[in-house]
Amino acid sequence: MKSTTKDIFYLWEYEPGKTARIRYRRYGPDKTRKPVLLFVHGYGGMLEHWNLNIPEFQNEYTIFALDLIGFGKSEKPNTRYRLELFADQINAFIRFLELEDVIIIGHSMGGASGLYYAHQNPDVLRGLILANPSGLFGDTMDPMAKAFFGLIASPLIGEFMFAAFANPIGVSQSLMPTYYNQKKVDLKLINQFTRPLQDKGAVWSFLSPSRRPNDFTLEHLPKPCNYRNKAFLIWGAEDSALPPHKIIPEFQEILPQAGAYIIPKASHCIHHDAHEDFNNRLRHILNHEL
Repeated sequence: MKSTTKDIFYLWEYEPGKTARIRYRRYGPDKTRKPVLLFVHGYGGMLEHWNLNIPEFQNEYTIFALDLIGFGKSEKPNTRYRLELFADQINAFIRFLELEDVIIIGHSMGGASGLYYAHQNPDVLRGLILANPSGLFGDTMDPMAKAFFGLIASPLIGEFMFAAFANPIGVSQSLMPTYYNQKKVDLKLINQFTRPLQDKGAVWSFLSPSRRPNDFTLEHLPKPCNYRNKAFLIWGAEDSALPPHKIIPEFQEILPQAGAYIIPKASHCIHHDAHEDFNNRLRHILNHEL
């Protein structure tokens, strides 16, 4: 079957009596003997951020990619955004489509959300592949950054900062540090990340990590967590925000079964920054370790 790359929307009841319109796409054959792959983007991202990865696997696997609530083309209601909410969305999505034998591939906040989901539903997933996941930060945030996030947490200042950021120049300045190969931060990518910022309600989702940082941490999970199936960490060596030598050991306390693979000349957006190396490692995991 030819892959279906058109947008599909459905209503998700994220709170009793409250629904949000959620976007996803489906790729690949209807049925295979291989597991289903579910790609989950990171903070500020959208399913298109996987466009250099999904085509490498869609002829062999049934694949789904979704926009988390508050991001991409999914609706952006005024609600309490948090990892638990995203984990609930993943759970509802898997149940809605009656997916079985699922492997979650999550980047950054999407990886943290996938881990949170796996902890809550430890027997559902075939595997968990985390690309530069967030949620554990060690001592990597310096005092100036903490002061900055404290300012953003103030509603008036935060909305002013959001207005200053929600344009191509602000987006470009935010994306550049997350790429080693900065030529990848081209006009197409910048516009792709800028468009959702213009949506109604975007300020609520995009400011949530700074206004409620504890809602985006995995620090409270038990070590080890409830999920004991196979797990893998793939990390960009040049990620200055989440340096692998500091953060990988923390994740391995939660997921002691997780091996780690570090890709050189790649930063935080590893799957796009160094897509060929990332795809090669992902293929190795899928073919030989899952």
